[in-house]
Amino acid sequence: MMRILMCCVLLSGLALGNDGSGGAVPSGGLQLRREARISMEKERLAIGPEKVTVEYEFLNTIAQDVTTEVLFPLPAQRLSFSPRPLKIEGWHVWVEGKELPYETEIRATNPNGVDQTALLRRFSIDIASYGNFDQDANGKVTTDADKLSAAQRQELRRAGLLDNGFPTWAVFKTYHWRQTFPARKILHVKHEYAPASGLQYLNAREFQKGAGFDACVDAGLRKLLIEAAPKNRGFTEGSIDTLWVDYILTTANTWKTPIKDFELVVEKSAPEDQVSFCWDGEVEQADNFRLVARVKNFVPKRELKVMFFQVRKGP
Repeated sequence: MMRILMCCVLLSGLALGNDGSGGAVPSGGLQLRREARISMEKERLAIGPEKVTVEYEFLNTIAQDVTTEVLFPLPAQRLSFSPRPLKIEGWHVWVEGKELPYETEIRATNPNGVDQTALLRRFSIDIASYGNFDQDANGKVTTDADKLSAAQRQELRRAGLLDNGFPTWAVFKTYHWRQTFPARKILHVKHEYAPASGLQYLNAREFQKGAGFDACVDAGLRKLLIEAAPKNRGFTEGSIDTLWVDYILTTANTWKTPIKDFELVVEKSAPEDQVSFCWDGEVEQADNFRLVARVKNFVPKRELKVMFFQVRKGP
C-alpha cells in the first residue's frame, strides 16, 4: 500500500459512490444486482475543491439492447455537528451529452442497522434533514418529532431513532435512473456535482492517537499538522481543520469486471495544502495542482477515503 502525502484542500466533506446496476425493490428500497452483460471500459474520477466529476464509458457486450436501473449510492450519513451542514449540491447526470432527469431514494436505519424508513415516514418525519433538525444559539434542539404526541415520540425512542431529542438514524441516499445500453456500443455517462461546504475541527491529541489512519496519514504529516494546529478553539493541545471525501468504489463490481481503464485525479486548491489517501500502486504528481493515479484492469477491493488538511500558522 502506497502512502500518499501531497498538497491539497477540499472545501467540503462528502460521501459519494460509483455507478452500480440495480433494480427497484418496493419493500426494501433499491438494491444493487449483478449486470455482467455491461462492462466499464473507462472511468475517470476527478475530485477537486469546487467540483467532482466522474466520466464513464460503458460497453454493452451482447447483441441485444440491455435496459437496467443505474444507481449512484452514497455511504451512510449521520447528523453532523460541523459548523456548516454537509450535503451534496447540484448533482447532475448526462448520457451522450444529454442531461437526464433522475430519482432519489432515501432510507434510514437505527444505530443497530435496522431499517426504520417506514416508521419515520408514517410520522411525517423528514429523513434526509433529520426531521428538519435545528439547534439555536442557546443549544435548544427542535425537530419534526416535537409535533408528535408523547406516545409517538416514545415509539421513536424504542425504535432507536431518538436519544434525548437528538435524531440518531443514518441516512442512505441513492440517485437512480432507467437506462438502455445499445447492443455492442459504447455509452458515455457523466456525473458532476458541487462538494458540500463543511468542516470538522479535530482534537490534535485524538489525531495523534490515530484519527485519519484509514486514509494512510503518514507519521510525518501527523507531526506537521499537530505542530501547526492553532490553540484557539478551546483545545489546549490545538485543533486540526479536517475535510474529507468518502467515495464508494466497489459498486463498480456490479458490472462486468474489471474496469479496463481507471484514472483518479485529485485536484489541488493551493500547493501548500495537504492531502492523504490510501492507494495500491503509483501516484504521479502531474503538476503543482494535480495528483494522478492510473490502473489497468482495476477491480476495486475497498472504498476510497481522501482526507484534506489546511496548515494554518499562528497561535
